[in-house]
Amino acid sequence: MIYKTAIALLFTMMLLSVTCTGKLQPGWQLDVQKSKVTWSTAKNMMGGHYGYFLFQSGNLEYSDAGEPVKGTFLMDMNSIRTTDNPTEAGNRKKEGEMRLPQFFDTDKHPVAIMEVKTIARIGTSKNYQVSGDLTIKGITQQITFTATIDTKSRTSHITAAIDISNRLWEIGDKFHDQARLDSLTAVKETLVTYIHVSLDITMKK
Repeated sequence: MIYKTAIALLFTMMLLSVTCTGKLQPGWQLDVQKSKVTWSTAKNMMGGHYGYFLFQSGNLEYSDAGEPVKGTFLMDMNSIRTTDNPTEAGNRKKEGEMRLPQFFDTDKHPVAIMEVKTIARIGTSKNYQVSGDLTIKGITQQITFTATIDTKSRTSHITAAIDISNRLWEIGDKFHDQARLDSLTAVKETLVTYIHVSLDITMKK
């Protein structure tokens, strides 16, 4: 009887395992070769520059109805490049500066993480409201933005434009010293600047 009970229990556990496994839907994976983040800054921040950086990995889960639900994206901050300088040496110099602690501090924080928590279609369009947590330099802030998601068969092309506050993530020596910022009460609001970010992402099933 004990033997039969053990066999029945083992069979039940195996059945449950298969059933649970069947419910898990693997997320769509980021095509890192076809995806990038372009960025630019205003002239009052870092002199005004632009360039790009690359993703390390990413995944996006879709519902049975084909709607994107949530996902996680890892960005390689050491891949940051500037492309506005007329010389290669000038671009490399600026890239080195942007890896310093007062900017992205890539030695301590080589990866930025975007954890997408909710994605909601806007009407019947291809536009979606995306919300989640963005972690840069170990600092996590919630962001919400609009993305265009065009899904066809086994690929999704995603584009979006986002303004990232350098003050919230302590990016840039002008805002690295909070005491100095607080003392500039008369011009405090005019000093807050943004890094303009554009996403061009390809997901594959």
